[in-house]
Amino acid sequence: MALLQGYGKALGWAVSFLALAFLVRFAFHWLTPFSLRWASDRRDAAVGHVLRGLYIALAIVSLAAIQSTGHLGWALADTAISMVLLLIFFKVYDWIDPRDFVSELATGNTMLGMELEGLFIVLAAVIVGAMGFLGS
Repeated sequence: MALLQGYGKALGWAVSFLALAFLVRFAFHWLTPFSLRWASDRRDAAVGHVLRGLYIALAIVSLAAIQSTGHLGWALADTAISMVLLLIFFKVYDWIDPRDFVSELATGNTMLGMELEGLFIVLAAVIVGAMGFLGS
């Protein structure tokens, strides 16, 4: 019976965090002036790297939030707040960096895509460390 409860809990957490992943992708799409659908239709590897970094960051933050609490609501709240911070940091980086991310990614600048992918991963690790999700 405990095994079935564990599977049920895992399913509930997975569905909840998939919904959060959809919301994060929507927020990222809203923050960036280029169309993710257009990039997907073009099979744009540069934008693919950026989105992969966003999803890896979500995984890092989600795992840390889940391990820090046994409560789904708190883990979702911690993850949502962390992802908002991550997107704010991305937007600030976009403003500070002299390159035009939209035009660079639209031309398929894979190097920039990989750089932003790495930035998301580093920011996720910093957020996890700063918020003390993994304990002291």
